Amino acid sequence: MISNRKRLGQYFTPDEVASSLVRWVVRRKTDRILDPSCGDGQFLKHHRHSVGVEICAEAASEARKQAPSALVHGGEFFRWASATSERFDGIAGNPPFIRFQSFKGEVRAEALAAASVMGANFSALTSSWAPFVLVAAGLLKFGGRMAFVVPAEIGHANYARELIPALCGRFREVRVIACREKLFPALSEDCWLLWCDGYGSRCGEVGMSILDRFMPSMEVPAPNRGISLSEWNAMGGRLRPFLLTVEEREIYRDLKNRPTVRAFGDLANASIGYVSGANDFFHLRPSQANSF
Repeated sequence: MISNRKRLGQYFTPDEVASSLVRWVVRRKTDRILDPSCGDGQFLKHHRHSVGVEICAEAASEARKQAPSALVHGGEFFRWASATSERFDGIAGNPPFIRFQSFKGEVRAEALAAASVMGANFSALTSSWAPFVLVAAGLLKFGGRMAFVVPAEIGHANYARELIPALCGRFREVRVIACREKLFPALSEDCWLLWCDGYGSRCGEVGMSILDRFMPSMEVPAPNRGISLSEWNAMGGRLRPFLLTVEEREIYRDLKNRPTVRAFGDLANASIGYVSGANDFFHLRPSQANSF
């Protein structure tokens, strides 16, 4: 089951996170909300008028037990999204995180084609969650909201350069909530939160909230600052530099512009992964690391 969940990119969400994200999108008791990758129903159970989509039959069955008032569709999301005529007041969920090496074939082709209609030309090196979020947005009613758990890659990945402008071109307000403390302590993956409001409008900036740790709340946290798309572009299409203070970014800019300073990329190439061939030798166990 664990390996199957990993294959499907499923990392189920802590209850306090799921319940908060649902509260962030629901405005009325009668609102109809969607979880496009509902897993075991962690989001669905927090709102009576919910619809879920789930590719794993076992998880879908569990979702129906946890959220008996919800309508749970079995099947692959992108195919379902292209066929449904239903539109929703809100969307909340935790999209599947499948890296580009495993995100392939017909599903990827459908996802990238659907995302292009929404204004993002993702490359084949895109992880599954980015087109998932954008295609889901297209199922909102005018003025609708959505809130997602997303990988912190939204702050630095190349494909975020397609996602962020596409979201700003579809919503009146886009916010990213960065939590310094892990949302999923057992996972190596850092996660942030994404909240968008006012589907059918547009905006020219991203509101960024920087939190030490996530705390359950009725409303989305207020942004520490707004980052215009021009500022974002000046930082290479990356949100992560805005975790630094203005003073820290000025120091970085000053150093970068000095003729005596070289960028690491001028001297060497860095790869995002490696195969050691002997993990027991090259990787320290926590107990070994603590001994130092």
